[in-house]
Amino acid sequence: MQKQCFFLWISWFVFITVAQAQPGTKQGNEPVQKEYQQTLYQVSGRADLVIDKPNVTLYLETLYNTNGVYASIIEQTRWNIRPGFDWGLTEKWHVGASARINANNGGIYNYTTRIYIQHRGKISSLLFLKEFLYEQFNYVDNTLSNTSPGGTSTTRRPAEGRICIGLGLGRYIGVGQHDFGVFLSYRPYIQFDYVQDGVAFYKNRFIDYTNLRIDAGFLFSKVCYVGLYACRDTNFSYVPAADPYKRNAITPSAGFVLNVLLFSNNLAEKSTANFSYFYTK
Repeated sequence: MQKQCFFLWISWFVFITVAQAQPGTKQGNEPVQKEYQQTLYQVSGRADLVIDKPNVTLYLETLYNTNGVYASIIEQTRWNIRPGFDWGLTEKWHVGASARINANNGGIYNYTTRIYIQHRGKISSLLFLKEFLYEQFNYVDNTLSNTSPGGTSTTRRPAEGRICIGLGLGRYIGVGQHDFGVFLSYRPYIQFDYVQDGVAFYKNRFIDYTNLRIDAGFLFSKVCYVGLYACRDTNFSYVPAADPYKRNAITPSAGFVLNVLLFSNNLAEKSTANFSYFYTK
C-alpha cells in the first residue's frame, strides 16, 4: 500500500512539474521567457514552545533578506515576522495556522494568513509529507495605484488567495547524540483574485507559483537546530500586451536558520517528532 501511495504521489509530482509551464488558453507557440531575479541571502530565527498535552507547538519566526527585497506579483518582503501553531491531532495528522507580517523598505506591505492540514508518514526511514494548504494575502492602504484623467490616486489592493497541494521527503541521520536532518519540499500554488476588477493575473496559467526548497542542518540534543537552506521561487505570468507575454520570474535564495525548542515540561525523552520546522515552512 505504501509503495502504491508513493507511486501516485510521485506521478502527481511529475505531472505538476510538467504542467506548471503550460498555458491555460490561446497562447500559440510563443516560448516562455525565463527571467532570473537577484539571488537573495537570508537569515532566519525561530523559537518553538513544545506543549506535550495536547500535542501543540507554538512558534515565532522572523526572516530578513540581507541584500534586497523579495518582489513578486503578490508580495514585497524585505523582512517578515510570523507567529503560528502546529497541532498534532494524531501521530500522523496535523493541522496548523500562521499569520505573517510582510514589510518592504517602505513599511508593512501585506499580511499573510496560512492554514493547512498535513499527513506526516514514513516510507522506511524516509519522512513523507503530504499537505493541503490555503494562504490569503490582505494588503494595507496605498498598495494599488489608479490612474484617471484627473490624476493618479492610491487605494488598498483587494485581498488575494492561493491553494497548494505540497509534497516533502526527508531523513534524519544519527550523529552521536545528535541528528543531521535533510528535507526536500515542493509546493505548487494556484492563485486567484477575490475581486473581479478586469485585471486578471492568473486566469491564463494553471500553476501560478511554485517553491522548491531543500533544508539541511543539525538538531543538537533535540532542542537546537542550526541549518542552511536553498530555494527556488517561480512566479508564472501571462500578459498578452507584453513582450514576451509568457514570463517565468525565478528568484533563487539561500539562507541560514537558528531554531530553538523550548519544552513546557522536562521531558526525559525528547524526540525528532517534536521538531516541526521542516513541516511548517
